Amino acid sequence: MKKQTLIRTLIFVLLPLLAVALAVQAQEQPNSNGLTIIGPGQRYTEIIPVIDISDLDYHPAQIPMTENSSFIPSTGPTPLGRSGQALHPSSFQSGGGSDPNNPYAIIGKTGPAFMQPDGTARYEITLANYESITHTYRLTDTLPPQLTYVLDSASELVYDPATRTLSWQGALSPGQLDYVIEENSITLPYLDLADFGAVNLCDDFIANGESCDDVTMTFNLGVNGYSTNLYGEVLSQLTVSSNGLILASDTAVSNPYTHNQWLPDTATPGFALAGLWRDVNMGGGDTPQNGRFQAAIISGLVTGHDVFYAQWHDAPQAGDPDLTARHAIALLLNGDASTSSAQVSAGSAQAMAGHAFFIYDNISDPAQMVDQGYTIGVADKLGTRGATYAYSPCCGDPQPPQGYPPASGTTLHLRPVLFGAENAYSRTFSYEAVVNAPVPETITSTAVATSSSPDPALAYAWSTHYLYVRWQTYLPLVIGGGE
Repeated sequence: MKKQTLIRTLIFVLLPLLAVALAVQAQEQPNSNGLTIIGPGQRYTEIIPVIDISDLDYHPAQIPMTENSSFIPSTGPTPLGRSGQALHPSSFQSGGGSDPNNPYAIIGKTGPAFMQPDGTARYEITLANYESITHTYRLTDTLPPQLTYVLDSASELVYDPATRTLSWQGALSPGQLDYVIEENSITLPYLDLADFGAVNLCDDFIANGESCDDVTMTFNLGVNGYSTNLYGEVLSQLTVSSNGLILASDTAVSNPYTHNQWLPDTATPGFALAGLWRDVNMGGGDTPQNGRFQAAIISGLVTGHDVFYAQWHDAPQAGDPDLTARHAIALLLNGDASTSSAQVSAGSAQAMAGHAFFIYDNISDPAQMVDQGYTIGVADKLGTRGATYAYSPCCGDPQPPQGYPPASGTTLHLRPVLFGAENAYSRTFSYEAVVNAPVPETITSTAVATSSSPDPALAYAWSTHYLYVRWQTYLPLVIGGGE
């Protein structure tokens, strides 16, 4: 009897749990359009349209080097950002984390690509603090068995023969990586992605009985061989909000960003690129469908780079469908397709990493938009760094208005800048090691940095170097001509 009661109890407990699990599993399966429902008003996809506009007589914009450098000239108007602080060229370091396209990686390890057995390899490790406060760092590099440390060759590193580890611990001043937002001298075209066959991202929500109000679509760039940079972090997924902004994928879950606010704000942290952030309702349910938002990867818009291009076309204000706007956000992408162009050098391609553009076509009633509230700006993951270019408060926010909605044809350039370049924000270490591995072995060595950063992605980072053991043959150089 007790056994039957126990079985009956287990059935009553487990059946509801099984039903929930099956419902969740069904919800997470992609539909015929490749979209996965990850929550109310949230979709995820690995399918991103790729459009080459150079095939359609578009000519890619060449961004001048004076605009993609990370300093502000001494003459001319000061771009909006941390006004009043001197800006200087940044020192780019490749490597770190896992993406060599990130010029603001906190750690980078370099060394020879090839070395023959018994040769001596020299390694350099660069450590940098791009955040806004001083942090304490610990750097370690444990030698693999195929390398033998050269005694007294280390610069500022302490070698422990028992663990075969080189290490350093100390503080680095802040490099203060942040963004300035300024009107671009070259106007990028506003593209209507519908002309190229991109689908309206509202369609799936409305087809499933939802309204296209406060909804998001997350795109996986990584599975398509792309990534982008923001505040020195490599992002392989981007979330496009119907409210006119792009977020990091983890941000979208924690904060729906239903109405605009001043940026940055530590109370609502999260990566945010606010091209024209406001409360938008594109219909569905009891509201007629009106306006659309779309996204694609565009090739041929900027020389040497593909871009992630999100567009909001005639997007109506919630509660005021006659107030509409057209704008787009273009983020320069990393990836083979973005850096292999013969038109751009590797150095300048890397120098453009982390740059973005806000593009404006039409705002039906700018004065009414000021009354309703909007934000144009950028913020980092923790809500401690960022800049607001233009803003009008919504919903009782105390921050006073700033600026005015951009005119049709305006392109705003968001570029990363080191405001603390004069600080001791980086250090370079070096050491030598003898190669004792046979041909054709590959020697993998990794430098690891941990820090007091509150950002988990910056509190632990690494850079891996690969050395290929090969015999090096030198052919004699013969100079001279025949008779």
